[in-house]
Amino acid sequence: IKMNNLLDEWQISQKSRMTNFLKKKLDKISLSNTIYEASNYALLNGGKRFRALLVYAIGEIDNIDKNQLDFIAASIETIHAYSLTHDDLPDMDDDSLRRGLPSCHVKYGIAQAILAGDALQSLAFEVLSSQDFKIKDQQKIILIAQLSKAIGIEGMALGQSLDMESSNKKIDVRLLEEMQKNKTGKLIHASCVMPYSISKSFNLSIESTISKLAFQIGQLYQIVDDILDNSSSSECLGKTSGKDQKAKKATYVNIVGIPESKKIKDNLYSNIKKLIGKIPGNTQPLIYLADKIYSREY
Repeated sequence: IKMNNLLDEWQISQKSRMTNFLKKKLDKISLSNTIYEASNYALLNGGKRFRALLVYAIGEIDNIDKNQLDFIAASIETIHAYSLTHDDLPDMDDDSLRRGLPSCHVKYGIAQAILAGDALQSLAFEVLSSQDFKIKDQQKIILIAQLSKAIGIEGMALGQSLDMESSNKKIDVRLLEEMQKNKTGKLIHASCVMPYSISKSFNLSIESTISKLAFQIGQLYQIVDDILDNSSSSECLGKTSGKDQKAKKATYVNIVGIPESKKIKDNLYSNIKKLIGKIPGNTQPLIYLADKIYSREY
């Protein structure tokens, strides 16, 4: 129990560290116009900061400088906020609730929400290329390449495109996994491999374990999401529940049913535990996050 209390504290302090870093970044820009307000709203309206926590958890393995991790975590959170802002749009997943609040387009209108998403995507690369980010330029280029590949035509944008195409269609689990690996998995993957790529004791075989682990964490995250969409309330989720069901979205639950989804979830969880066991260093925060995803209720 004592260890868990320490890890709860770790989670709270990393989360507020990230929020403060993002606030400072936006305060530096500080404008009084709609795009600034809408971007601020999309980025700072709560959220689990799960991807940032993964960045910090990977950093703990090797004791990577937290001031460096801040920039990586912030770039990923900024991308995540942009993707949610666009995801919620009527022509995409059409959701009027996000993190328990009106979605960006409900509050600021569709055009401003599209622009806010665009602005946040640019901000992520501004953060990574910033002069305040004290790492070698060569390392910055690697990080920028990793992030842009994860979210573009071979990554998140592809996943969203496949998702749009598969609504109201019968698809098999293989296509579902490809769609989710891109839509959700690649950014979670970036949250793990980007921080490790600046580690002073970088090792290729450990990187390959982290890479495998990241995709399985992404898959676990998604399957838990699908189960919760089916069984939890909108108040609890902070977004509209049962929506995937109604929209006839391709999800694990819609394709294989709840019992089979829970089996897949359990298998993934035990694989994740095995992979973490192969990583040297302080993996307590990683185990803690895997446990949190496995047992989350919203």
